[in-house]
Amino acid sequence: MPHENRIKKSLPPEVSAVILQLGERIKIARKRRALTMEEMASRMFVTRKTLSRLENGDPGVSLAVFASALWVLGLEKELGTVAVPEQDKVGLYREQQRLPKRVRHVEEANDLDF
Repeated sequence: MPHENRIKKSLPPEVSAVILQLGERIKIARKRRALTMEEMASRMFVTRKTLSRLENGDPGVSLAVFASALWVLGLEKELGTVAVPEQDKVGLYREQQRLPKRVRHVEEANDLDF
């Protein structure tokens, strides 16, 4: 079985849908800028086929290709908003749960007192 098929089959449906939606959004942004697939692919230093795979939501396309497409479209700053630790509600909650209930003052031993 090709590697690409294993990737597609192993992804949860919600993730596959998001990747498909991202590809569609890149296609719309490219068209709004009146860029042909050939022009966009050339600026990304990839083949037209790779760009087509990205726009069609192929999960086997690398993150570097995705980031490159955002850069060409002037949307690279959007990538920086993904998985921001301060917006991770579950992570923040779990971190808060690990905090001690009480904090006690500990006397420091003076090891240099002879």
